[in-house]
Amino acid sequence: LVAMLSAGGAEATVHVARAVTSLSGAEPNRDALRDAGALPRMAELLLHDEEAVQQAAVQCVANLGVEASDAKAFLAAGWHLSLISLLSASSAEVQGAAAAVLGNLSSVPEFRDALLSDGALQPILQLLHTSALPARTAAVRALAIMSQQLMSPSLPADDAGAAAFVDAFFAADALPTLLAALGDERPREGVDGGTADREAVAVLLLLQSLSGGHGGVRPRLVAGGAVEALLRFLPAAARYDKGTSTGEMVDAAASTLASLALAAAAPPRIEQAGGVPTLLRLVESKKPAAVAPAARVLANLLRDEPPAGLPEAVAPALVQALSTAKPSAVVDLLSALSHVHGVCRNAFGGAVLAQLAAGLLKAVQDKENHEACLASISLLSQLALRPEARAALAEAGLAPALRESAAAGWRCTELLLGILSAEEAAPQASRRSSCSDPSPHASVAHAAPAPPALHQPAAPHPNGAGFASPPAPPQYHSPPPAAAPFAPPPPAAAVAPPPVYTRLPTPPSAGAKRDVLSRVAYQPEPPEPPPQYQPPPPQQQYYQPQQPPQPPQPQLQPQ
Repeated sequence: LVAMLSAGGAEATVHVARAVTSLSGAEPNRDALRDAGALPRMAELLLHDEEAVQQAAVQCVANLGVEASDAKAFLAAGWHLSLISLLSASSAEVQGAAAAVLGNLSSVPEFRDALLSDGALQPILQLLHTSALPARTAAVRALAIMSQQLMSPSLPADDAGAAAFVDAFFAADALPTLLAALGDERPREGVDGGTADREAVAVLLLLQSLSGGHGGVRPRLVAGGAVEALLRFLPAAARYDKGTSTGEMVDAAASTLASLALAAAAPPRIEQAGGVPTLLRLVESKKPAAVAPAARVLANLLRDEPPAGLPEAVAPALVQALSTAKPSAVVDLLSALSHVHGVCRNAFGGAVLAQLAAGLLKAVQDKENHEACLASISLLSQLALRPEARAALAEAGLAPALRESAAAGWRCTELLLGILSAEEAAPQASRRSSCSDPSPHASVAHAAPAPPALHQPAAPHPNGAGFASPPAPPQYHSPPPAAAPFAPPPPAAAVAPPPVYTRLPTPPSAGAKRDVLSRVAYQPEPPEPPPQYQPPPPQQQYYQPQQPPQPPQPQLQPQ
């Protein structure tokens, strides 16, 4: 039958292609068709002149399934161009099949870039508005796969492909259609609940990828009502346990809400929609798929300046969930608890603090969950700074567990163990400060010694170079700063002459002369004449100093 696909005429090829497509609809026949080479033969028929053959071929290829390794062959043969044209076919089933094949192949970056450059994005976005649920689901799934690559953190935030994808998505008015798929008002055409669930999963995966933050998508999703739609969807999805699909939907919805909570406009809208009680009920549900992402939402809400009373309201539920959480949810709970302690240390006290210490002990002892152990030590380092928390940690028996970690070579536990061991050895009264000043800087202020009095050292006489040293002038004591007309010269500055002189007796250069004159001009006049100094001999003197009104001293001789 597969060999007849290329042996007969056009009319025979139509019938054979339809027969192969009909066989591919049943799962037991697909392996046999793949082994017989039906996939490449039917892919070649995508370029057939007959539209009926193309439609049968794309449905068969969609039923058999394609993988990322087939993308290179599709690009080389140009089969993707026929798939793009079939997105606008008259049959919704054909449209959905073409979107499904393109979506599976778009996980390859080269194939995705070719789709964007060849204009496949707009037809896929138009399929979001079709009333046929299978075609709409295939289009959403294709967009979700494409967005996973375009919104990846490995790409720069200003990537041109990501920006074009986001702009086209919002220009097509696709967000209201996606949010409607999460509610009861979505249109269905006699399909089973499994198809509707697949559409919801695809919508949530697409929203989760879009909320990655690239291109400023988060504020646009928040403004479009994504926060309210997710808060309405979460309680309904958590009530019904349908297995893996429900867990995926709850995790994707709460994870998307956690990303949207990082937008500036999201926290007020979450609070107005009653999101905090909804999130607390999810935390208390003990379902790993709901507990971890709900705790992540609360952690993102507890940043900057959270609403008053929010840390105290969420702390007991988070502590209770920590004591019974599965290992997969412990890290998210510890992160939320760290945020609570960071913004409000008084949120933990009494029985809540004791229960928190027991939960941290359980996390520290779980050596298989390495991330949870590190997160618990981070929170313990914050709690150990409070005396009442140290007492609760010691009572819960954290010290022996930390000693085991320290014996394994964990330096962080050694530092934490030192604080807890000091708490055990020191009595409570000895830890109290003897200083009555409650200010945190009081002990520093009381212990600081008074600065010593500043004394200006005596400047050497300018005639000391090449002559016998004259009698040392009296030491100058700088007056208090308030009484001094000018500040004393800095210690590291050039040596200045005594205040009585207006010229130096050595021949300076032109630049140095100006510098000396500028310094002398600002020297204060002494209240009394300074001690007398004998000028140098006439043949060595270039500038005549002022003669003080005292009897002359004996003439100094050169050395």
